[in-house]
Amino acid sequence: MIKKKTTGNRAGQWQVRIQPINPVTKKRESWPVEYAKTKSEAVSLERKMWADYENGINLGDGNSIFVEELEKYVNNRRDMISPVTQKDWDYTVKICKEYFQRAKIRDINQHVMNQFAHDFVKKHNVTVSKTTVIARRLTHIRKFFKSIEGKVIKENPVPERFLQCFFQKNNFSLGKEIYIFSDEELEEIREEIQKELKSSVINNWGTKLAIWIDLETGMRPGELQALRFSNLVKKDVFSTFKINDSWSDLTKSFNGTLKSRPKGYSRECLPISKELTETFEEYFEKQVNFLRHHGIKNTQDLVFINLHDYKAATNDVPITQRSMNLMLKNLCKKLEINSGDKQLSMYSFRHTICTKLANKPGMSYPWAAERMGHSLGMFMKTYVKADADVNKQMIDNWLNQ
Repeated sequence: MIKKKTTGNRAGQWQVRIQPINPVTKKRESWPVEYAKTKSEAVSLERKMWADYENGINLGDGNSIFVEELEKYVNNRRDMISPVTQKDWDYTVKICKEYFQRAKIRDINQHVMNQFAHDFVKKHNVTVSKTTVIARRLTHIRKFFKSIEGKVIKENPVPERFLQCFFQKNNFSLGKEIYIFSDEELEEIREEIQKELKSSVINNWGTKLAIWIDLETGMRPGELQALRFSNLVKKDVFSTFKINDSWSDLTKSFNGTLKSRPKGYSRECLPISKELTETFEEYFEKQVNFLRHHGIKNTQDLVFINLHDYKAATNDVPITQRSMNLMLKNLCKKLEINSGDKQLSMYSFRHTICTKLANKPGMSYPWAAERMGHSLGMFMKTYVKADADVNKQMIDNWLNQ
């Protein structure tokens, strides 16, 4: 539609508007209004606008083989995601090839995806929850179909709330919860580490010091592995770590970034205690002397270089997450800290600290989320709920009223 403007800032110009109807969804789509100086220019502009719109609709692509197009989609994103995430996407492609084989995109509907979800759960004997294997497969498939929705398909065959749509409530599993430490347990672990460090040789300090740092900062294990001595930042009244890298045990290499952050981004962690700062600096001196004695150079300035494996140390390979988890479990066993049927790992410190931050009166959630390397939405959704200490306090208040 072409119309000459007679009023306003565009008076004298020709307004060009198109109102296309999507042949797939049958709904009217909005398209940006443009302007031309003359009517002939407006006519040419209208033709171009229609051509631009129609080039975005590819009805013939519905005949394409689903798994082939999915694989192309995944391959095109390789440079945009981490190796760990890429491995997960590749598994989705593998599963889809086994199940869907030569099925065309136009043949994939909600009923087909529902059947796939149930067959996958039955065949692989997996549980159903938002963090399980089937949830990740469906999330990936939904994301692929989202990229062609309105162009090749009318609606996404994987609905937004796919687990609730595909499964009944009695199919769901609560999943294995991550263990949350109490304040008393945290203090017991800290004191035990301080005691053991006094009698440990330097090459036995690494995992224990890593646990102590995680106990106070809640870093991700991969961030701990990539920690440098130069990351220690001293402020007027406290010290903290300013980090910008992480390590992958899968690829045995540094990622060069923090999780879900661009290269060059760095973040300050939570403030650490004076005792930890002093122990950290003491470890630096001890490590320098140890490496000098054994003729090893710490070219990456790594804190948790593997001092038990000289070859790994020479190649700047840090201690593994497995060794940190084993040391933590040994400490908890020694201190009689029982996690029951909940998952106990280095991530327990992260979940503990985030939960306590979320329950601290007057806490700024954006500040807390930033210090922990979370988006605000993820922090609110995951951690804003009562922790064990708050729960106990509220029960005591109720019983003593």
